[in-house]
Amino acid sequence: MPDGVWVSGGPGLPCGARKLGDAGDGRVWLDVCIVGQHLPQMYRPGELHELAAEECARLGLCPDCLGFGDLDPGLAPGMLEAARGVDQLKQPCPGCGGSGRPALRITIQRDGSGVQGEIRPLPHQYVPSPLASAEPLLLAAFGVTGDMCLACGMPQDGTGPRGEALHQ
Repeated sequence: MPDGVWVSGGPGLPCGARKLGDAGDGRVWLDVCIVGQHLPQMYRPGELHELAAEECARLGLCPDCLGFGDLDPGLAPGMLEAARGVDQLKQPCPGCGGSGRPALRITIQRDGSGVQGEIRPLPHQYVPSPLASAEPLLLAAFGVTGDMCLACGMPQDGTGPRGEALHQ
């Protein structure tokens, strides 16, 4: 399997991933970057798609890290170590700040009182989603619209924190 792969997460949102190992039942354990949060998950081999930098723009993923967020070439030695937030990456990608998506910046603050996070969308080109043809009940179950941008997850007319248009 090549180093760069993507899988579908949620309602068809592409996520960058790296292989952790075989699950022993025909599935593969992956370290999946879901908007800056790394989670070990199992996928069937047919659900993995090879990813090259030139394909990243159409998926809303970062071409520098192939949507993985972390440039560290070593993989976590175990499942518990694979689960980590964007603030725990060994070598965050400068192109996306560790989110795996150049259109999003994720900030996480941990202290004795708990964990606080923020997802900040940046202005970017709208990346159309194939969800427009998806089953309406599926879209409703995930609370998304058919015009969701793959780069940020917002609708085409989405606005930033100050009411500015996100999509150029």
